[in-house]
Amino acid sequence: MTEPEPTVGYVGLNHHHAEPYLATLAELPVSVTAACEPDESFDADGVDGLGDVPIYADPVDLFDDEAPDVVWISLSNRDTPAAIEAAVERGIDVYTEKPAARTAAELEALLETVSGADATVGVSYTWRGHPAARKLRDLAATGFFGDVRSVDARFIASQLAYRDADHFLFESAASRGGILQWLGIHWIDLLPWILDDDVVRVNASTTHGTPAVDVEDGAVVQFELASGAIGSLQCGYYLREGRYDTEISITGMDGRVSWDPMGDYFGFDDETTVELESCRDEYASAPRRYLTYDYDSTPGYGGSYGLDFMQQFLDARVSEDIPVPATLEDALTVLRVLDAAYESAETDEWVVVDGHEEMTEMTL
Repeated sequence: MTEPEPTVGYVGLNHHHAEPYLATLAELPVSVTAACEPDESFDADGVDGLGDVPIYADPVDLFDDEAPDVVWISLSNRDTPAAIEAAVERGIDVYTEKPAARTAAELEALLETVSGADATVGVSYTWRGHPAARKLRDLAATGFFGDVRSVDARFIASQLAYRDADHFLFESAASRGGILQWLGIHWIDLLPWILDDDVVRVNASTTHGTPAVDVEDGAVVQFELASGAIGSLQCGYYLREGRYDTEISITGMDGRVSWDPMGDYFGFDDETTVELESCRDEYASAPRRYLTYDYDSTPGYGGSYGLDFMQQFLDARVSEDIPVPATLEDALTVLRVLDAAYESAETDEWVVVDGHEEMTEMTL
């Protein structure tokens, strides 16, 4: 007997990722049966891909009236923890937009509820699902890099003048931070995941160069990994409309890689290339190599690799043998790094990431 498709309640339509998520959900074996948008001034009827479903103003009313199998959440960072808690208390599985809260403390308060509930929670760090990122993780696990010494990342995007700067994404009360918490966060999650090497302390500077916007539009973060490798992350809203400038670079004593994940313009219907270089004998015939990944053009958030990432979350709901691709604990790890970065920007000092005090005392 064929199992019925899971029902999905979509919560948070006034979000830049709502329509891309709905496009992905249309490709998945699920049925979106209800939606919720607490901001009554927002025109929910204008959301593409939603279909003719009841729209609620309160997430709890949706959970109680519709009892969906899963909720997809793209609310503000401020409002997300309460929505997750209400869902899991009712045994409803949750897929949530990152970072799932404003601070680590807000997420820590939720973890006990989630751990004791019969519900699966996944966080949308979809770059983990990119085949190039998975290749880099495999290379790291097999010792390709040797002793990793340097890690560098960049996430530069178009200026806020080309964006809806009145949106809650750019309000500190709703989001806590700006470019670092919205875009730089992708690499804060991805690099330690690739290397299986936590960020243990940071030194950060932020800039607030956009009038009438109270979150940072630029940031530079120096960081140290548990292994002793040092790294840097630069991010900012600096470019002309639609443009991106991204890079991930990992350098070890045996090998290095360089990858532009985003390309000049956001999209997943072209190709991306990873450059590898090795000092090892087995690479002597061609020490520098290039791996090119052609994209299978797929609608939705993250294209085909985003689709695979979200399908893995759905599979993890029903099989203990399949891991959730990014958990709430992973989100907490990222928020602890962000907490340290924002504290460092305020104090102009190196700050140890919560949970790594003993390790850093041994290395300093």
